[in-house]
Amino acid sequence: MLILTRKIGESILVGDNIRLVVLEIRGRQIRLGIEAPVDIVVLREEIAQRLTDENLRAASFNYQEAQQAVNALTLEFAHNLALRPPRPESPTVTFESQALGRVTVSADQIITFASGLPGFPDEHRFALITDHLEPPFYCLQCVDNPSLAFVVTDPTALVPDYRPKNGARTLQELRASGPEDLQVLVTLTIPPGRPREITANLMSPLLINPEQRLGKQVVIEKPHYSHQYPILPVRPGAPGEVSPEPR
Repeated sequence: MLILTRKIGESILVGDNIRLVVLEIRGRQIRLGIEAPVDIVVLREEIAQRLTDENLRAASFNYQEAQQAVNALTLEFAHNLALRPPRPESPTVTFESQALGRVTVSADQIITFASGLPGFPDEHRFALITDHLEPPFYCLQCVDNPSLAFVVTDPTALVPDYRPKNGARTLQELRASGPEDLQVLVTLTIPPGRPREITANLMSPLLINPEQRLGKQVVIEKPHYSHQYPILPVRPGAPGEVSPEPR
């Protein structure tokens, strides 16, 4: 670990285009100013840890409970995600899924997340399974790890005006010419034994370029985009269930 001593007004350069400036010192707290390109996400460590923890919770769902939650939700949302159909000439890939059993998909349904996902940095290949849950809900299954899967949905089915900003670097990483090339999904967390407390992670959506079969989980640090957005009304007074926060 590099340890540096700085005074108010002095700065530290990280690489060629990131500058940290000490703005103020108050007792045991300091205020830092950070100058960085708009494409670089700067997060407080606790926020990054919160998103990692949310991915871990989202990946530990029970499939039967996921179906219960999704069945309830499909009564309220009539929205279908326009998915690109598999190419007829594409070969198929068969693999095991702990949640879904043996799965066979077209190779062009396999999406590569080059950076992995928070909490799962070493898992890169995922298949978007569209025929096990009712639209607009799908399974994102890791091809190389049978125990790793997520329930995902199009966030505009929940929040019609949901519009994450895509920086130039993200578009470049996904080989997209513009936002219109990307599909946006969010993970759902279904607490074990409490499927009606299902929440959506609007703070950290998945951006997918279906043409290039590339994906990336990004972070939107805005107060109105929660990592635990409640999407199903909870019965007041039900044992072990609490009403969700107001939207």
